[in-house]
Amino acid sequence: MKRTLALAAMAISGGMGAQAAHAQLAVGGSIGTMGGSVEVQTQISPMFQLRGGYNYFQYGVDDTFDDIAYDGDLDLTTLGAFVDFRPFSNSFILTAGAYFGEKTLKLNAAPTQNVEIGNQTFTPAQVGNLDMTAALEDTAPFVGLGWDSTFQGSGPGMGFKFIVGAMFTGSPEVNMTASGGTLSNDPNFQQQLAIEEQNLQDDIEDYKVYPVVQAGLTFGF
Repeated sequence: MKRTLALAAMAISGGMGAQAAHAQLAVGGSIGTMGGSVEVQTQISPMFQLRGGYNYFQYGVDDTFDDIAYDGDLDLTTLGAFVDFRPFSNSFILTAGAYFGEKTLKLNAAPTQNVEIGNQTFTPAQVGNLDMTAALEDTAPFVGLGWDSTFQGSGPGMGFKFIVGAMFTGSPEVNMTASGGTLSNDPNFQQQLAIEEQNLQDDIEDYKVYPVVQAGLTFGF
């Protein structure tokens, strides 16, 4: 009996010693569909860790919407906070959290030929410049899964991370304005512009999920 208790005590102390040898804090960098990311993460138990980071993503957009050519930028620069769960106490993780910050698509069009806005056709001089903004929710929940070898070695060192998931952005809120045209302040033109805005809102109503793919390296201390 005494021998059994001694062996059990040795096993427990050995496990605690191995756990103490594990890195408890790590920093990392990654790239993916959220742009470039830097993160700090900490292990709070063998099965749970917390992550927080900053994502920088700006992308030039050149596209046509409702037969009008636009160009501008997509900005998804955000902060993120996540809880990672290791159900098998290994590198496989389930993760959930949210991305915080303004997420916008800003576009501009300067028509060089007649265009249809709403239900009517207008000349470039009448239209002037069109500005369109599509704004997503400031707080976007995230769920995903992946592989993260951080904290899984026998001590501090490099780790590899790969995560796939979905950011739930909600439907973008579209806003359209016109300036510099001969009809910019015309009530009928403004009415047609409101119809055009609603048409675009209807077209993108179903785009509520943004795919997230992230791959990078970490270093534990």
